[in-house]
Amino acid sequence: MPADGTLEAQQPPQPRLSIGRRLFYTHLLVALMVAFGLGAILHWSAESELRSGLDQRLADNAALVSSALAYSGDWEALRLPSDTARPEYVVLMQRMQAMISRSPALARVLVLRRDEDGLRAVGDSLGATAGFAPGDRLPAFSGGRPLAAIDASALDGGYQGFNVLAAAEGTDGRYRVALQIRVEDIDEKLQALRTHSSIAFVLAVLAALAMSAWLAQSARKVLRRFAERFREIAEGKVGQRLDLAGNDEFVDLAGAFEEMNARLQQSQRQREGALDDLRTARDRLEQMVRERSAELERLNDMLRGEIEQRCQLEAALAEAAATDSLTRLLNRRGMLEALEHTAEQARRQKSSFVVVIGDLDHFKQINDQHGHAVGDQVLMAFSRRIKQSLRDLDVAGRWGGEEFLLLWPGIGITEAEKRANQLREVIAAAPIYQGGPQVTVSLGIAEFTGLDSLDRCLNRADRALYRAKLEGRNRVCVSL
Repeated sequence: MPADGTLEAQQPPQPRLSIGRRLFYTHLLVALMVAFGLGAILHWSAESELRSGLDQRLADNAALVSSALAYSGDWEALRLPSDTARPEYVVLMQRMQAMISRSPALARVLVLRRDEDGLRAVGDSLGATAGFAPGDRLPAFSGGRPLAAIDASALDGGYQGFNVLAAAEGTDGRYRVALQIRVEDIDEKLQALRTHSSIAFVLAVLAALAMSAWLAQSARKVLRRFAERFREIAEGKVGQRLDLAGNDEFVDLAGAFEEMNARLQQSQRQREGALDDLRTARDRLEQMVRERSAELERLNDMLRGEIEQRCQLEAALAEAAATDSLTRLLNRRGMLEALEHTAEQARRQKSSFVVVIGDLDHFKQINDQHGHAVGDQVLMAFSRRIKQSLRDLDVAGRWGGEEFLLLWPGIGITEAEKRANQLREVIAAAPIYQGGPQVTVSLGIAEFTGLDSLDRCLNRADRALYRAKLEGRNRVCVSL
């Protein structure tokens, strides 16, 4: 009661639009969409019935045409384009033209025969010039069923422009009649059905949009006020309150939100104090980590340098251990390792490779007549010639003294003999180097197939080299 003793006028209760009522409107929208779905199903059902009626009409027309052609066995004579002059062809064309003139829906008729080599044309209502001539090959039918199993059926997707296929009566399934029937009236009905369905769809969408807009507008005002309050809190304006007019759940939500906001402010002050302590500890820890990281980086640099030096040294030692210092080819040790590796690989893959042992002819005379310095020059020049002849997979090495060993994977003995003769001819064609002596080379060849050991293969190549020396040098001999 007011201080002046008068009664306070009672305010009429405000209407309350609850969340439940708003959910009711949402369900109404869902019902609208369900109604639209049912309409779509009815549309598809109607379209399916129209298409089914079309297929039945096509099949009925095909059966009538097949019966009217009256096959009497005279179509067997129509097998070549030149048969268009036969009376049987003339009679067949007259019957087809008569049927087309009597039936406005019938556009074209084709009689085809199933032979052993495929489908052949018998007669086309367009004539042999504009259409198919007797005996023309037709592509195979791909309608999903065997051709002999079709009585009278519409063709899904068409066949050479025809939309229905029927068996000719009295032909035991060997002859078929393909028809092109106009279906513009059915297409017009389907188009009208699609148009009406589209209009109904647009109206349903407009109704749903209008309902959604109304529902959204009723909640947008309240949500916009909540968003403004959130923005104010983010900007630090914590003294204001979220006052909403109305009598629904949003008002209750606003009160709970303001209570939560007060508690969050208290928690924020406590968290800021803890964060200051954490920042101090973090800065101290980061300084310690930086100092430790700098020390570790320096030690890592020193370790990487030592590792690189050791790797370079090991690579140089490995190369020196497997390389001949004069010719820069593999030495005997490196060549043996390459042979053993290739032999093991050939055994696993059941393949073969060729071993060639070459020896410079009369090399001792070169040393005696010209001196060992010239002999060394000859060996180095010969090594360069070998390197120039190598493929990517080939390997060459100094086997000992003036003997050299070549490893040729992936070729047979015949091709190896040809390559060896090419190398021999290049060596013998001119002085081994400019101003140097004329030299020749003898070569022995053996093939490793995995049936014997590597030592036996090398012995066979050595014996082939020995035979080349005995037969007069400057030649290639193959181990038998």
